[in-house]
Amino acid sequence: MVDWLSYGQAMHTAKDKSLFGKGDVRGVIAPESSNNAKEGGALIPTMLFGIPGSGTTAVLLGGLILLGIQPGPSMLDKDLSMTLTIVWTLALANVVGAIACFLLSRPIARLSTVPASTCPFLLIVMLVGAYQNTQQWGDLVAFGVVGLIGWLLKTYDWPRAPILIGFVLAPSIERYLTISASRHGWSWLGDPIVILIGVLSVAVVVAGIRAKIQESKGRGENDVTTTP
Repeated sequence: MVDWLSYGQAMHTAKDKSLFGKGDVRGVIAPESSNNAKEGGALIPTMLFGIPGSGTTAVLLGGLILLGIQPGPSMLDKDLSMTLTIVWTLALANVVGAIACFLLSRPIARLSTVPASTCPFLLIVMLVGAYQNTQQWGDLVAFGVVGLIGWLLKTYDWPRAPILIGFVLAPSIERYLTISASRHGWSWLGDPIVILIGVLSVAVVVAGIRAKIQESKGRGENDVTTTP
């Protein structure tokens, strides 16, 4: 999600927005810098609550569970050494990654010259990856349905990041919602922290809608003024 937000913020604050999507380096710097910066903060809900803060920490969470380590408050008590190891590994990985990017940026940039004719090869790889997990034909059907939905979202300019985040967080949200409802009923909805989070969520949605409306109005006014 932070990649999309950073890209949108960089584009909206740029004086010349027409260059984005056509080779403007700011469209790469903004999401990639935020992509690396978010991992430290994403570890907090992952370690303390078992809720992945990003796609990377979702993979980390799965690995910890496979190793028999249950993320939660115990990560700061019984498994403090494991938590500190993860934190320092992340810090060192950023340093090593920055050095590697400086050394490998030129050959990596050549990947952008790969012709579109290789798309069938990538499609085969994705189909094999979707099938090998459970080896059920239903996975291939789900792959096609999800791909169709993604294509429709892109065609009609609907955001795809919220769907991906919802797909990752849905199981945890349902689980903890059930736990909260079974322990406290629905009285937990009156907690000040819950109310604050709800108000902030609504405010973010409203602000995004208003910004979209203002942007559409600005485009309409520009079209009117430039029409001979």
